[in-house]
Amino acid sequence: MQDTRYKTQDTNKFKTSNFKHAFGIWLLVIIWFLCLGYWSLGHAVDGISLNPAQTIFSARQLGMGGVGVAFSGDANGVFTNPAGLANASFPQISASSRKLLMNETQYTLLDWAMPTNWGTFGIGYTSMNTGGSLPTKLDPATGRIVIDPTREATSYDNNVIAISYSRKVRPNLSLGTNVKFFNQSLSGDVSSRAQATGIDLCALYQARKWLTLGANLQNVVEGNLAWKGSTSDKIGGFYKLGAKVNLLGASSEALRTNSQQLYVGVDYDMPHSTLASSNYHIGLEYLPIDKVAVRTGYNQAGFTLGVGIINEGFRFDYAFVSNPEIPGDNPHYFSLSYIGERVLDVSYTLKEKESGIIFIQPENRTITSEESIVVSAEARAKIILDQKKRWIVTAISETQEVTEIIEYENLKPVYLNGQEVYQSGIIDVSAPLTLGRNVLQLVGYATVEGLVKNVSPETLMMSSEVVVLRFDPFPDTPMDYWAIRPIALGITLGVIKGYPDDTFKPDKGITRAELVTLLVRTIGVPTDQELDSMSFKDVPANNWAAKYIDFAVEEGLVMGYPNNTFKPNKVVTRAEGVTIIARYATLALKEVDEVPFPDLVADYWANKYIVAALEAGIIKYLEGKNFEPNAPLTRAEACEVLYWTPQIQRRVNQFWETGFVSPYQEGTPADVPPTTTISTPEAIATPPSTQEAVETPSTTPEATETPTPEAH
Repeated sequence: MQDTRYKTQDTNKFKTSNFKHAFGIWLLVIIWFLCLGYWSLGHAVDGISLNPAQTIFSARQLGMGGVGVAFSGDANGVFTNPAGLANASFPQISASSRKLLMNETQYTLLDWAMPTNWGTFGIGYTSMNTGGSLPTKLDPATGRIVIDPTREATSYDNNVIAISYSRKVRPNLSLGTNVKFFNQSLSGDVSSRAQATGIDLCALYQARKWLTLGANLQNVVEGNLAWKGSTSDKIGGFYKLGAKVNLLGASSEALRTNSQQLYVGVDYDMPHSTLASSNYHIGLEYLPIDKVAVRTGYNQAGFTLGVGIINEGFRFDYAFVSNPEIPGDNPHYFSLSYIGERVLDVSYTLKEKESGIIFIQPENRTITSEESIVVSAEARAKIILDQKKRWIVTAISETQEVTEIIEYENLKPVYLNGQEVYQSGIIDVSAPLTLGRNVLQLVGYATVEGLVKNVSPETLMMSSEVVVLRFDPFPDTPMDYWAIRPIALGITLGVIKGYPDDTFKPDKGITRAELVTLLVRTIGVPTDQELDSMSFKDVPANNWAAKYIDFAVEEGLVMGYPNNTFKPNKVVTRAEGVTIIARYATLALKEVDEVPFPDLVADYWANKYIVAALEAGIIKYLEGKNFEPNAPLTRAEACEVLYWTPQIQRRVNQFWETGFVSPYQEGTPADVPPTTTISTPEAIATPPSTQEAVETPSTTPEATETPTPEAH
């Protein structure tokens, strides 16, 4: 009986002309050439064994002519270059299965990789098995190889299990390794089994943002495949070097920025412990649109073509690889991979709309004496939306984030007080002013749909306004006077008045009657009632200030002197004036531990009122100065101190917001619409003539007498 254990040196005895009659023998020979190696049938001898892991049949790599060392970011990197798996953000799975050699040989490839905080772990399995190879023999009569019907068919199984690990050691450098377990077996007429172990060492280095280099030293540490019968074969493999160039892409990692993507790769294989020769691979991967790849490549076997489609983390790859040296080989290759994909879904919800009109000038509550004013503003829509981002990783996870975003767009058209200004974006126009309160209102329109996608169309009206007071100042209180604001608002609100000669006399000391009248007016008390008598002998019932003095005494704002006098024409000192206004403002009093001003003594009678006024912020103009308690309280100072009291601040705010003055003020309408501009030129241009404005000679006894504290 003929020995069926063939040595490698006996393979030249095969005759290709007898292929049709010796199908089993040719099947084995073709597998050897396909894998660039040999395995032994017959008697096992020391030689080179087939390594199905040295050339991995993944459709993506095949479509690029076999390039894969630097393109190892997917699960197939378990075999092509495990170091590339360190860049994976998601779990990776890949599977390929194909028929070889007229559908007689089954090739299977499975890969799985899992990134963790400790690095990326992977497992790979590849196998090649052939079943039912008919035994042959040499016909001595004809010299031809013929099927031997007296013997069983032979089956061959060859598989490799790889366990890989990779990790980034630097931002641009990853290292990886494979521990591979080889299992080969023969069954049928000849039965035998062998195992071996091999180790791969791998690296991936990003030399430039656009250039990646890789290396896979297959079986750099290898064991021999030990067969039964004390014979062994070498596993063999390649030392593979590769490069990837990112020519085009939208990110900064591309050599040139482009909405399309283009990658070019080159691999070079240097054999060791194998009968195969060195080989090179050139490949190209082009993505004309996102998630669709077109591939082509070239190696020593010829040109290859391929396409890839990515959808929700799954990638389907197809390659066409025609090999004329293998009769009946199927040129179509398919792979299905899960590469993971973080899908970003963005939606918007209209949360709030704010006035997108920002006044540059004038400032709100401006006081001016000009007949017109320049209005400058940014007229842009301000839309506040909730942006909801959902990151969906198919079959893995879903996370979401909600952030508030603000979008702007020029308003158009824009109207100033009802008149179209024919400007958008930055508005710069002049607006006329009338005496009194003026409302400057800008109104513009925008459509939300033009701002943000995924928001239903909605036209928004934006508006904003500022209020300006046009005031006609007195000659002795120009617009740059230090107390012009409290004076202007005091005049406008009717709290204080000027003199018949069109002056205000801001530096004139205010009398007790004038100060009391000023305070009572702010309360809004009707003064049309007649008084039959008066409790002070120096204030007759027909005195111009009698009604105000009577009310102030009843309210406890001021008191008379022990001799039943009020001294209405006496000029109020600063200490007296602050005390009276502190009482009017109902400020909280407390014991004074330290003097509030350097020129006051510790036991000064008015300290508690002065401290209360200082803490309430109504004498801000004296901060950092001496108090000078016996100095006359001027009319300007009285306006300043009174302006900062809570009562006057409420009235001032009411005026700015509504235009309302007071229902009890002389010459003021009782009901003023809130949005109406208040203009009373006659009342401002011609100050009313009252006894309040008559100067009091300072030579009277009352003006020089220092009252007791009870009279304040």
